[in-house]
Amino acid sequence: MKPKYKILIIDDDESSIDVFEYLLEELNYEVFTLKNSLLALDRVREVSPQLIILDWIMPEKSGIEVLKEIKANSELSDIPIIISTGVRTDSGDLKTALDSGAFDFVRKPIDEIELAARVASAISTFEYIKQIVDMQIEVADQKLLLSETKAKLLQNELDKKERELIASTISILHNKKLIDNIKSDVLQSDVFDLSSTRNPFLKILSKYEHESNSFNWQMFETRFTELNMEFYKNLRFQFPELTSNEMRLCAFYKIGLSSKEIAILNFSNYEAVRKAVYRIRKKMQMNDKTSLMLFLQDY
Repeated sequence: MKPKYKILIIDDDESSIDVFEYLLEELNYEVFTLKNSLLALDRVREVSPQLIILDWIMPEKSGIEVLKEIKANSELSDIPIIISTGVRTDSGDLKTALDSGAFDFVRKPIDEIELAARVASAISTFEYIKQIVDMQIEVADQKLLLSETKAKLLQNELDKKERELIASTISILHNKKLIDNIKSDVLQSDVFDLSSTRNPFLKILSKYEHESNSFNWQMFETRFTELNMEFYKNLRFQFPELTSNEMRLCAFYKIGLSSKEIAILNFSNYEAVRKAVYRIRKKMQMNDKTSLMLFLQDY
């Protein structure tokens, strides 16, 4: 069963209200009424009608004034309004009503067939507009959902790349430490005669030591830039006096490496890294209590 459409009649004349009420209820509409036009906005909000039939000539406030107030309210402006009058019935009056925002115009005394046609037309237009608005809202919601989904997928991809970057860096650190430990153990062992520089075992150690030192900075920088597209640009803009090596150290700190780990990757000692960090902090005018790693997360 189709739901009843709600129609609000605003008219100071009791007999006109009775006629509208009778005819519209016969057409299976749910009718609400109001005699005092000063209370129009509150009554419209209370009823939330699909149509308003508004008398032009009323003592408290004219129908045209009420019409303009309703149309000026963003919450109510979409409700179609039919102006009714038995006095202002010429074409100039019709133009005034339509220019003020009325959907249609009905003359008194009311003709049953004319009323039924105008009311049906107004409500069908209201429903059509409502469907269009609902579709627009649905499309907007779908676009928002799609945008959020894409953003989530992108973030997941970035998180994955970040994990891969950190994992590959840690792997390099682990391999270098392993090679260094092997070299140390071999050099301290009595098993091999390492006094001769021509000892083939030394060549093998040298080969793997060289490979462990071959940290691919270009590959690291490419992956790092994918994750932190504006990092170098923002850092360079804020602190133009930073050198390339200092920018590289900042990138390492950005992903959470310690000074000792950076020393291994940078083929230097801890003290050299500590001094470099001191210079960086000085150029950035950082106090001693500020963490460089946390500071760099904003870039």
